[in-house]
Amino acid sequence: MKRKILIIDDHLKLYKSLARNFKHLGYQTVHAQNGNEALALCAQDEIHAALLDIMLGHESGVDVLEQLLTRHPKLPVVMITGYGSIDTAVQSIKRGAFDYVTKPLDFDKLVNILENALNAANLPEETRRVAPRGKDLFPEIVTHNPAMLELCQKTRKLAATDLPVLITGENGTGKEIIADLIHLHSPRRAHPLLKINCAAFPETLLDNELFGHEKGSYTGADSAFKGVFERADQGSLFLDEIGDMPLTIQAKILRALQNHEIRRIGGERTITVDVRFIAATNKDLHEQIEHSAFRRDLFYRLNTAMLHLPPLRKRKEDIPLLVAHFLREHAHAHAAPGKTVSAAVLERFIDYDWPGNVRELKNTVNYAAALCSEEMIQVDDLPPNFISFETGEDAENVRDEIEKNLILKALQKTNYNKKKTAEYLNMSRTTLYAKLQKYGLTLPK
Repeated sequence: MKRKILIIDDHLKLYKSLARNFKHLGYQTVHAQNGNEALALCAQDEIHAALLDIMLGHESGVDVLEQLLTRHPKLPVVMITGYGSIDTAVQSIKRGAFDYVTKPLDFDKLVNILENALNAANLPEETRRVAPRGKDLFPEIVTHNPAMLELCQKTRKLAATDLPVLITGENGTGKEIIADLIHLHSPRRAHPLLKINCAAFPETLLDNELFGHEKGSYTGADSAFKGVFERADQGSLFLDEIGDMPLTIQAKILRALQNHEIRRIGGERTITVDVRFIAATNKDLHEQIEHSAFRRDLFYRLNTAMLHLPPLRKRKEDIPLLVAHFLREHAHAHAAPGKTVSAAVLERFIDYDWPGNVRELKNTVNYAAALCSEEMIQVDDLPPNFISFETGEDAENVRDEIEKNLILKALQKTNYNKKKTAEYLNMSRTTLYAKLQKYGLTLPK
């Protein structure tokens, strides 16, 4: 059955344009020009979601919203405003609107919000939540947690500057996503964003990767090599896990930030670089400084623009939204029908502390979606060791076990065809072979 959208707007031209676009996506639309017409249509037909203009001639869309939700409390309503008034939008959301969009309308964004609304409407009522307001700032952020919303606002403002930014937070909270957003919404977005994980390189290799080397500077240096500082010129550079960086390289980083100059290994000339610097760490840098593991002067150079990502256990109101988001992603990636989760599953998710944060939640949802053969995911579809998470097992070992079981189930589903298994898991065959070896999985002859 096609889902039916009620568009409440007193501008016929806008309705016709929206109706035509929605028709191409397989939606049906009906039109009301005022509150009375909207209420009549909802009474006589099954409406799955509504788009409501805040300004309806002499009528207030906020008042119409209240009337609609009084009679149809489960109807998801997305507000449309030509004024971009945050106060009015917040007032609408407090009164039960799912989300809002501003004119001129970005249709792709509108469709994303509408699909979020329709998906949320299918959640069990006791776990249904209001709209992910963070999406109004960044489509990649799914949240209505106050701390996260404040972080989105601050990220948007910092993105417009050229200040170096330090992003802190536990593993799995989304630090790299924030770094991507800073670059994508900065004046440097037309230039590259290069990334380095400082914990992935020993000191000598990290030094070389960051600053490059001159020909002949060491055995095997047959040609000159540009480090990421040079390659990221005019763009941005993201250094992840900067708390794991050796002190000697921290000194070079500080000099590069202060003077916009670097020197290649084995080089005598200084090279001017123009780079937006973004760093991230899961460590407590104050503690690192006390243990002489992080330079105090580098910390002070970075801490003027800090962004701290809260762990998932402190934003549990976002869990139903994130679950719905990951289920949509999984359905799209595998061209499969969308799934929902039962109230028991959501209750378990909300009770759990998620030491691996959003990344762990995503892995768990993907695992359950891959194994579940019904439309609704039940507790039995969760990873077999999900309960053991709650008894304090090491999170890394548990994540490995989840991945191992997911690969095993995928192999079984594809009759142990490695090519099809890699496609099903959205990974390369090389990666699959490496993981088969890692987990000791052998295929039946």
